[in-house]
Amino acid sequence: MSKPRGPTKPRGEYAELSAQLQGLCMTGKRSNIELRQAKKEAFKKVINYMTLGMDMAGLFPMMTSCANLSPDDVVLKKMLYLYITHYAASTPDLALLTINQLHKDCQDQDPTVRGLALRSLCSLRIPNLLEYVVTPVSAGLDDRHPYVRRTAVMGVLKIWHMSPDVVEAQGLLQHVQQLLGQDGDPQVAANCLTLLMQVQGVKRLASNKALMYSLINRIKEFSDWAQCQVLELVAHYTPGSDAEVYDLLNALEDRLGVNNSAVVLATIKVFLYMTLSMTATHQQVFLYMTLSMTATHQQVLERVKEQLKSLISREDPAAVYAVLCHARLLVARAPMIFEGDYMAFYCRSHDSWYVKQLKMEILTLLASASNVYDIVGELTEYTRDISADTARQAVKAVGRIALSVADVNGIVERLLLFLESGYDHIVAETLVQLKDLLRRYPDLGEVFSMGDIRPSGVADPEARAALVWILGHFGQHIDTAPYLLQPLVEAFGSEPQPVKLALLTAAAKLFFKKPGESRKLLGACLAGGLNDSDQDVHDRALLYYRLLKQDVSTAQLVIAGDPNEPQQAMPFFTDELPQEAQQAIFDEFNTLSVVYQQPASSFVQSAQYHAQHADEYDALGEAAAADAPGSAGSSGAAAADGGDALLVDTSTNLLDSVQQQEANLLDLGDDEPSSTSLAGGAAAAAPAAAAGLGGLLDDDGLGGLDSLMGGLGGLSGGSSSSNGPGQQQQQQQQQQQQQLQLSPGFKLMPGVFQERWRALAPAEQYVDSLNMATLAALAANDHKDFCGHVGQANVYTMACGGAAPMFKYYFYAQDGPSQCLFLVEMVVATASRHATVTIKSDAPQPLLAQFVAVWKTVLLGFYR
Repeated sequence: MSKPRGPTKPRGEYAELSAQLQGLCMTGKRSNIELRQAKKEAFKKVINYMTLGMDMAGLFPMMTSCANLSPDDVVLKKMLYLYITHYAASTPDLALLTINQLHKDCQDQDPTVRGLALRSLCSLRIPNLLEYVVTPVSAGLDDRHPYVRRTAVMGVLKIWHMSPDVVEAQGLLQHVQQLLGQDGDPQVAANCLTLLMQVQGVKRLASNKALMYSLINRIKEFSDWAQCQVLELVAHYTPGSDAEVYDLLNALEDRLGVNNSAVVLATIKVFLYMTLSMTATHQQVFLYMTLSMTATHQQVLERVKEQLKSLISREDPAAVYAVLCHARLLVARAPMIFEGDYMAFYCRSHDSWYVKQLKMEILTLLASASNVYDIVGELTEYTRDISADTARQAVKAVGRIALSVADVNGIVERLLLFLESGYDHIVAETLVQLKDLLRRYPDLGEVFSMGDIRPSGVADPEARAALVWILGHFGQHIDTAPYLLQPLVEAFGSEPQPVKLALLTAAAKLFFKKPGESRKLLGACLAGGLNDSDQDVHDRALLYYRLLKQDVSTAQLVIAGDPNEPQQAMPFFTDELPQEAQQAIFDEFNTLSVVYQQPASSFVQSAQYHAQHADEYDALGEAAAADAPGSAGSSGAAAADGGDALLVDTSTNLLDSVQQQEANLLDLGDDEPSSTSLAGGAAAAAPAAAAGLGGLLDDDGLGGLDSLMGGLGGLSGGSSSSNGPGQQQQQQQQQQQQQLQLSPGFKLMPGVFQERWRALAPAEQYVDSLNMATLAALAANDHKDFCGHVGQANVYTMACGGAAPMFKYYFYAQDGPSQCLFLVEMVVATASRHATVTIKSDAPQPLLAQFVAVWKTVLLGFYR
């Protein structure tokens, strides 16, 4: 018989370290040096595994025992403190056992040990142990060594984040204020300033004139980071007179010459704010800048200009990019100050691509009558760059300059030369810029020449859409315009969405300008658009069809404008930042707002996540509630009952309005359109043109607009004219039975939402473009305004919030009669200003289409 096996030893990293630490708790035959080295190696392994995410909390007693046996080893103490602070929150009972040892180390003779112990004690993050933390921190504020005092000040800040009342009750804040004015160590004073700026706020702290002068006099003693904090505080100080402004500027002028770019930018902020406050408030700055700039402020800009030029000539691309962002802001506000130094913003061959792009943006802002041809000549050289993106950016810069300078013809000639470059990416970007240029100066369309370029030969979708728009808008000057569009129309289904939309508009415009040549072109476009799966393409084709069916002259006014009036020029474009946005960014100078070109409210969120129905989460258990600790916005029913209405028209029921619009949209009529009425109505409104169009609609025995589109009998979403009365009545009954009726006050459990979201496939997906005002409105009031707005349509919020650069929203609704669910996810990317909407549902297609229409109408009512 074989002997029975004994218990197997546990295996793995944890078991190995546990056995090793148990052995190290005993000295054995090893020397003290060997024992210390073995402990360090074991502690390093524990920290390494802890960093990798392995649970080492069970080694707590052995770790503390090993370290206590070598009390004079600072390296072991550092690793032990790191281990304790990492697992203290998850094992508070074991952390309590280390309090005595930490208190003992806070009284050690070595200031390094005292500081490390105090920092670890304040980092336990256990509110129940605050009573053991306050006394060592209070004693540390009076410690004889500056390192311990620095650590104690930051310990006060950690206590304040856990319990502000404890800080107030123990008088720790007053103690820190005394240290700020009396302590001779600059880092202690800097830590005190950091604490008070977070606790009391910058504006309140900046009202202390004596403190301001004390910090300015000591600013050279501080580190670069502390200098930035002092300068930020000074920027919010309000001087009592112009003489005081000059004294402050003279005291800080040497900070413009330091090597650290952050200090230089912080000093520039002080200089700009101080000189603007001499004559105007920050809210009136932009108007003041554009009307009458004081001599002092102009001198400040001239002074800081040299510092900016020096900073952008450095080799660190990240720092150069940040400085260029601030230079772009200043150039946009006062281009006349910088226009003589445009050569400083020329691209270097070794510049990073993002630095080159930003420099070209600045060159477009600097272009004026005195330097425009030098700048355009330099940009033309950049079009030969090996990087296609850089070359396209150079062409875009030339196009933007053509929109801003008075002498347009010379720039247009340069753009037209780009069409002959032979490079696809340059030709594509040139077409995009020519489209914007012709929108600004429509008179140029009379002399515009396409050369040998054909839309079918342009690969870039955006450029192809731009060329299609040009052919449609200025088709009266281009004889071959309908024939150039014919190949694209034949492949309508394979074209991307922007090209399809441009083709529909171009074909409709050409129909009014060249009816005989464009009749079949328009019919093919409408037929392809009405059968297209893209909702926007389908809606535009349906709109054009119904306009033409109702009245040709009205359709011409809506689509192509009044032919008897000159074409209107586009004064500005939406990608240009408005004055209010520029001022909001300037108020946050030397922050990420300048880099992102957005106010901080659009990408900084105080809370990470907000959830609805906290009571339901509590019912599901503490684990589910922990995932969604707060609520951003009331539930749908509450939002509908309380507060001011956020919709545009509160007197009209939103759902009824949307349903009526959808019914009108789908109802194309029972009878075939009368070509006689089309021709007659058109002739009455516009005798010559409309009468000719009406005749074409009825020419060759086509018998109306349906025949114009190639005999299209049944339109998508509409009824066919060939249907009998019984079939039409049946269709109307089906539509009435499938009318969407969202349930008011409906609530969905979070678990059910998650289960249904995983099970359902996406039924509708699309992307919306947002502007800065909409982003700010979405994030305002912790997203409560937006959630309340959506709730008025009986679409309720499950969860909302997130952290920049991304916001996430989850909504749900239920159709009352059918009990079908609609689940919506909306993801907003703040950097690209795009909102991606995904809708999942188990509803049939008619109900889904109605809900999508309701959802888009709700968003449209909120978008700014």
